[in-house]
Amino acid sequence: MHWGLAGSALALMMGAMPAAIGQGSTAEQPDKYTWLEDIHGEKAMAWVKAENARTAAVIEKQKPFAELEEEALKVLDSPDKLAYPQFRGRMVYNTWRDKDHVRGIVRRTTLESYLSDDPKWETVIDYDALGKQDKQSWVGHGLQCLQPEEKLCLVSLSAGGEDAATLREFDLPEGKFVEKGFVSPRGKQRTAWLDKDTLLIAREWGAGTMSVAGYPTEVKRWKRGTPLDSAVEVFRGDAKDEGAGVDPIALTDGQGHSVALIQNSKTFFETEYYLVLASGTKKLGLPLKANVR
Repeated sequence: MHWGLAGSALALMMGAMPAAIGQGSTAEQPDKYTWLEDIHGEKAMAWVKAENARTAAVIEKQKPFAELEEEALKVLDSPDKLAYPQFRGRMVYNTWRDKDHVRGIVRRTTLESYLSDDPKWETVIDYDALGKQDKQSWVGHGLQCLQPEEKLCLVSLSAGGEDAATLREFDLPEGKFVEKGFVSPRGKQRTAWLDKDTLLIAREWGAGTMSVAGYPTEVKRWKRGTPLDSAVEVFRGDAKDEGAGVDPIALTDGQGHSVALIQNSKTFFETEYYLVLASGTKKLGLPLKANVR
């Protein structure tokens, strides 16, 4: 920004401030850009594409752009990248992306093979192939698996990488989606396994169930084989809270002992924790700035 323009704008704004303060007006100014909140709308998408094109026209003409792009792609597509391991059951899993797997694959191998110079990987989920099959630009947002066996998992699939996701139940050892398994449609949602037939799920359930920051505030218990709208309320937070909503959590130790908690974000820095019991929920006496892991 040119300082002359910025300075003039600042001076103009400062000059107008006393009058505005003197009037004591509390009326909100109309927001002319609410149409941008329709993130998939034609008008919003056209604006984004136009702004991208305007930016690219400037950046791509810069002398080092092509060189930097080539170097970045070389690193991202390198077969020598570290295959970051995640241990599930007796297998080592890894999510891998390269020029042939733009959206990525979830693959697995044995620990012995992983530690060798040439690991033999088996593909479990191919997000590019799944997207082609479903005619949707799926981006994988991870797997949430039932502890301690980690046989049943919820695969989080996001259209184009947005925050909202579709959840589908997946049999990890078999490498396939569970027929008539848990499926939760697109939405901002969080889940935790209570047992193989029960989920805790937080999502939008209707008016008043999302916080002012746009996150779920209500957790329900959902039983296998029942419709999502029949799930029973377990906990409800305050929609006026400014934090990241509510988040069900399931923790399991090395001996298989499990506990279910609800994390209730009052603000982005203060959180309440509730123990989930058969009789309801019980608030834990923890400091608001504590983190449970």
